[in-house]
Amino acid sequence: KQWYQRRVAITAGIAADICISLSEHIDYFVFNRSLEEFEEKEFSYNVQGSTILASYPHFFASLILVLISVVLTTKSKYNNMIGSCANFISFLMVFMIVFVGAFYIDFDNWFKVEGGFFPYGYTSVFRGAIVIMSTYLGFVELPCVSDEALNPAVDVGRAAHSSFFFVLCIYIAVSTVVSLLVPYSHVQTNFAMANIFIEIGADWMKYCVEIGSIAALFSTAMCVLQAASRLAFSMGKDGVILPCFGLLQQKSKIPFNAVMWCGFVGAIVPLFFDSTYLIRLAETGYMLSCILANLGILVLRYSVRPIPPQPELTGNLGCKKCQPSSCVTKKSEERAKWCMGLCSVWVTGCMLSYNYGRQLMPWLGQYGCAYLSLMFLSLMVVQTFFLSLLPQNPKDCVYFTPWVPWLPMTSVYLTAWVIFQESPVFFWEAEALLLAIALLIYACYSFWHTDHRDPDDDEGEKEVLTIAPQNSYQSGAQRNTTAQPPGQPIANTTQTCKPILIRARARSRSS
Repeated sequence: KQWYQRRVAITAGIAADICISLSEHIDYFVFNRSLEEFEEKEFSYNVQGSTILASYPHFFASLILVLISVVLTTKSKYNNMIGSCANFISFLMVFMIVFVGAFYIDFDNWFKVEGGFFPYGYTSVFRGAIVIMSTYLGFVELPCVSDEALNPAVDVGRAAHSSFFFVLCIYIAVSTVVSLLVPYSHVQTNFAMANIFIEIGADWMKYCVEIGSIAALFSTAMCVLQAASRLAFSMGKDGVILPCFGLLQQKSKIPFNAVMWCGFVGAIVPLFFDSTYLIRLAETGYMLSCILANLGILVLRYSVRPIPPQPELTGNLGCKKCQPSSCVTKKSEERAKWCMGLCSVWVTGCMLSYNYGRQLMPWLGQYGCAYLSLMFLSLMVVQTFFLSLLPQNPKDCVYFTPWVPWLPMTSVYLTAWVIFQESPVFFWEAEALLLAIALLIYACYSFWHTDHRDPDDDEGEKEVLTIAPQNSYQSGAQRNTTAQPPGQPIANTTQTCKPILIRARARSRSS
């Protein structure tokens, strides 16, 4: 629950940062940066040396965020239509950038420029990949709108995979063309793409670049704000926050209160906080979300799943292979928890000894700290190996994480290394502040209003066991399921099949 509360705050901050960039592009394209000069001149805070507070309020960005919130309060088909139009325009402009830029490429910018193909070495390339990784973490917003999908188990995974592949192709194409247009030292920080085309003589392309940037930022702001509102809506239904956020508008079926609340919080952020601070906060929060997601995969894979009572099966349905059971036991679950806890300790020890070993333990020296971090890394590998020997839950989903536990633990290690390597102090300060706010909200309100439901204590809960042959996986016209009371054998069953157990619960407790 505290994680979801932090996610709402971080996502609202991301929406505010995106709107700041959107306002800057509109100001540059339409008003020739006159709005920025006016805000800086008339409303400057005179804050010097602060990395958190902004030097002046971004009123235009707040106004844009409010307008996007109003758009999201309309019907879903209108939201989808507006978002699809913005995405189409941005994709069209990306295609034009790649197509037009292909006529101006010069391979000397890769090989004959000072520094060669890797002017800052392989380490800088890896750090650049880390920065790009933070942009890919936006795909974790897809499960936030899974309630609106027809088949979330298939649609969400398919959307994530296809979007990831499409964005990867766009990144490769655009970065290849941009790096071949001008030398790397000529790329400017602000409005880089437009300035590149101005430098090569294609001044008219700057309008296409800015139109595509505005459309892409607008659709991204809509997506992020929609994800934040859906998180607030889910927490409102569960009682984590006020129940008014869990209400739907009768006509549009949109969580109006959640959308406007997230828009209001996001509109306040650009008035006081610096955009660079918001970007680093978002990167740190998303990396922590990546760690928690990988740990959640391990917990779900090695936890005991409740299995309904089974009837006495006869015939081909009574074979051991067809019995729906989980190999995970309470004992193996406890062992898995110990292994995951020890792996977390070894990862933390490896990061601390690698980054702060010489400050915390100067008597070890440089090589001693390196050997100590290598020892922790070896212990993590050994512990992961013992974890892989424990039984796991069966793969009963369409999209299932492969190579468990090696892939999740590798992701945890690399993400932790990025966090400690890039901004360790900032990470702990930001997360401690957000965690303190989340715990305060949980202690004052959520703990007393959340439905602490125990499945074993549900009043009036009943279980109905339904057994269907294997051909029931077909369409509805061909599906043939029959209810079978527990304890009665199944007669006249000749096909070899795997029974489907469907649990239907009837609760007498009001929601």
